[in-house]
Formats: sequence, C-alpha cells, structure tokens
Amino acid sequence: MAKILVLVNSGPTEKLKVRSGLTFARVAHDQGAEVRVVFLADGVRVPLAQDPDFDEALTVLSERGIVPLVCRRILETSGAPLELPGFEVTYVGADLVRAVDEGFQILSF
Repeated sequence: MAKILVLVNSGPTEKLKVRSGLTFARVAHDQGAEVRVVFLADGVRVPLAQDPDFDEALTVLSERGIVPLVCRRILETSGAPLELPGFEVTYVGADLVRAVDEGFQILSF
C-alpha cells in the first residue's frame, strides 16, 4: 500500500495547485493509499480562506477521515487564529520527519 503525504505549500492565490493537491489526496485515498495532508508555508492560509472550492475539497477529505495538519509556527508568526475546526494545528516539523521515517512519499503542491 502506498503511503503519501500531500504537502500544500501554495496559498489561496494559487488555486489550481491547491485544488490539485487536495484532489490528488482524495484519489490516492480512494485507491487504497494511506494519505496525510499538511499545510505549510503559504498553504496555511488555505484553511483561513473560506473559499467554497477549498471548503468542498476539504469536506470530501474529512468524510474520508483525513484530518489535515496546519503549521502552528507559521500561524503564530502571521497573527492568524490558532483554532481551526476540522484541522490539527501543530508544529509540523516532527510530523514531517516521522512521516519520512514511516516511509511516506512527500508530494508538494
């Protein structure tokens, strides 16, 4: 079984990249892969965007039991809210290292 971590580094202005990553995560999951999603860099702004396209794609992931991680450090430095329902806000560095140790392939969008 494939183990895939989708790393969303692109922000809301790069809608095609973000949607591609979220759609890929869904397809990979539906094909039997173990999937994780992490928002990092400009990607941390995606959960804050309140964009219907993103909301729909994130709802589909949530229905599949995928809870995306959002980098707490970046949210802290940007002054953004640290409470994001439906997401796990955490310092993601250790999570990324652990995913590599566990054999996850990282695909960046």
